[in-house]
Amino acid sequence: MEGEIVSTLSIGLGVTLRRITALRVFFATATLVAAISGIAASSAFAQNPKSLPALTAVAPDSLTRALARGELTQAQYALERAESLFHPVRVSARYGTVSRPNPHDATMILRDLAIRVRYLSGSDRARALGILARPTDPTPGDPDRYSTVEATPVCGAAHVCIHYVTTTTDAVGATDTTPANGIPDYVDDALRVFETEVWGFEVTTRGYRAPKSDTTSTNNGTSVSDLTGGKFDVYLANLGDDGLYGYCTSDDPHLQGGYNFFDMSAYCVVDNDFAESIFDAHTPIENLEVTAAHEFFHAVQFAYDAFEDQWFMESTATWMEDERYDLVNDNVQYLADSPLSKPRIPLDKAATNADPCCHVYGDWIFFRYLTEKFNPGIVKSAWNKADGSPVGPDNFSIQAVAKVLSTKGGFRKNFANFGWANRVSRLKYDEGQENSYPQAPLSASAMTLSHSNPTKSKTMTMGHQTSAYLEFKRGSGLSSTVKVKVSVNLPATSTGAAASVLVFNKNGTISPLTLGITSTGDGVFKIPFGSSVAKVDVILTNASTRYANCYPTHHPTPYACNGGTPRDDGMAYKVTARV
Repeated sequence: MEGEIVSTLSIGLGVTLRRITALRVFFATATLVAAISGIAASSAFAQNPKSLPALTAVAPDSLTRALARGELTQAQYALERAESLFHPVRVSARYGTVSRPNPHDATMILRDLAIRVRYLSGSDRARALGILARPTDPTPGDPDRYSTVEATPVCGAAHVCIHYVTTTTDAVGATDTTPANGIPDYVDDALRVFETEVWGFEVTTRGYRAPKSDTTSTNNGTSVSDLTGGKFDVYLANLGDDGLYGYCTSDDPHLQGGYNFFDMSAYCVVDNDFAESIFDAHTPIENLEVTAAHEFFHAVQFAYDAFEDQWFMESTATWMEDERYDLVNDNVQYLADSPLSKPRIPLDKAATNADPCCHVYGDWIFFRYLTEKFNPGIVKSAWNKADGSPVGPDNFSIQAVAKVLSTKGGFRKNFANFGWANRVSRLKYDEGQENSYPQAPLSASAMTLSHSNPTKSKTMTMGHQTSAYLEFKRGSGLSSTVKVKVSVNLPATSTGAAASVLVFNKNGTISPLTLGITSTGDGVFKIPFGSSVAKVDVILTNASTRYANCYPTHHPTPYACNGGTPRDDGMAYKVTARV
């Protein structure tokens, strides 16, 4: 069975997109229904409390081993891991060698502790509350506690208060020139960045939910500039010595029990000058800007659902950096661990102890793709679907994304298009060429088709939400008008299976082709392979969003729904090419 139906669509490569379908194949975007049929309705989750998200992964050390041996509960492990952010030597003295975790993970590690406080008691709970306490809080054990009295906080007219000190290692610089108002310039800069540029962009312009009020916290930052204590608090402290840019966490009393939803208040701490050598990639103000955009967005996320899947929280926070401060491009560093560079790692996979960094940050490119294809509001729509507050539907990460895409062609179609776009990322993304985006690598050695060797075949097994890339080159002895017959034998489309083709022409143009496979995953397609063609790439996609055992109470996986088990991993995808 073979045939070809051609329709022209507009895409961002300046070339023609042709849709090829097998004869008598009913091809419809309604395949989304089957592709996400394994996702339980959100109401099913609302009827049962969520299990806690999986602990943030780190490289194996004495703490991970103690947890594995059952010497620590998850809550006790979260406590020790959080303390190791600031005092690894102290924790090592109790358990053996412990290294500081990845500094990028500070917010998630503190989140792990905050949502487990209710499972600690006695001195452990007191120590946990000390770690989660603000720098101005007198609670013993606060690792970033100011050792001197803070200066009068500086508050914006509407939303944010900046807390700081003028002596000790946490002090901000004394320079006060622009404007000369009796307030250190760095404090003025921090207020401008958080109040006007970040809150103004993320909440006022983009319409995200404001961080939840902290008025119920014992220490809610009340000052003469903010007598109600209702403004969002940012503390400036020396974090560079701990290898940290900044973090947001929570002292919301709801975390200690008696609250059945997943939203919480938050406050942030950022470095007091960004002057240490670890910050050399950008200027101090640029570091302040992207840190503020990223960490403040975590505070926004907490107002929706602080228990969400790690990949979704970190990827959208990293995406937000680029949305607000497009010219800094700090997030480009994570593309080395993104679907561009490592397309065989599932999109929704959180860090693991064996691979603790940094795919969850590199996933921002997926939301960049959706932003460029649709509009930036698509991310807010996904967070609205993920909302775990009393007014939200409480869908989990990939479920929320799939529901938003259900009216835009479906997750399967969009993830397949994301796959081929990543093979030509420097052409497809707005900043791809400018920032030398990596381009998705081949998943097997390139295969040459020639008169004497006209057939090649390859079978791959694939994990969910991944892409694989096969390449067929034009060899000798072929006619100038020859075509290559591509046969695909994939799993059923209900599992998320999809395929597409990129035809690389010798004149430098590229033609993307979507293969309209049958519902059983099969199809035979004739692809141009004449003298004007340099090579043909076949892109295989497993866009499955189906899980079993969501919200497990024991042995969670690193995947969506707080550790669900993917249902469509490891199936065979076969491609045969014959000239």
